[in-house]
Amino acid sequence: MIGAKPGQHVVVFGVGDGGLAAAVALVTGLNGRTLVADSSADAIQRLDGAAAKAGALVESINGPLTTLPLESGTFDIAVLHHTMTAADPSAMIAEAARVLRDGGRLLVIEGEGRPGMLGRFRRPPGPSLSGDAVRDLLEASGLRAARVLGESDGFVYVEGVKPRG
Repeated sequence: MIGAKPGQHVVVFGVGDGGLAAAVALVTGLNGRTLVADSSADAIQRLDGAAAKAGALVESINGPLTTLPLESGTFDIAVLHHTMTAADPSAMIAEAARVLRDGGRLLVIEGEGRPGMLGRFRRPPGPSLSGDAVRDLLEASGLRAARVLGESDGFVYVEGVKPRG
């Protein structure tokens, strides 16, 4: 999914349906940390429900995704999950990069799937930004080895790495 390992510290920007964060928390375990930030109180409630259903320990912060009350350099992985439609995606990427440790990975998951039983036969709406556009934003924020991991079923997956010291 995102390549998290037991004991790692992962921050997820954007709740989505809560399933991604719950799945990550099951991997990072009690020795790790999974924290989700979202600007919507309703989204945090969805997260709480998904985490409880999965039996996962997930922390949450409700507030602006461009100024999180977190120490710099504390997370191994940051995930921007369906957040690139924000007013300033560059500021959100900069905030994610700030909380990453040197050598940490930033993963962007963007787009919309095809809901419903007949979704397989519908054309997916696609991501709000192309994979190349997201990669360019990551590189502009100083992340290295930025690459498009894939585009499938209306989703785009892009990764960058925070340079070491």
